[in-house]
Amino acid sequence: MYNNLKYNIQKKIICVKCEKENEANNTNKFLNKSIEVGFTNIGLQVWCHKHNVNICHIDFEGIVLKGDFRCLEKKIN
Repeated sequence: MYNNLKYNIQKKIICVKCEKENEANNTNKFLNKSIEVGFTNIGLQVWCHKHNVNICHIDFEGIVLKGDFRCLEKKIN
């Protein structure tokens, strides 16, 4: 029931410039901690604040998609 709320990322989105920096430093770490994701007038945009560049802008082409914004947290005993 809640599987779609668990971590299911198969390929991380990373800024091209951040990726080149990672390669230059010979590391595979996901170092981009300055990514912002949000809705725009056409869809969803991923933005790199470190380099002030667009990473990805998905155009929904007017299609309204379902979204699940619930948050699952582990219970602390």
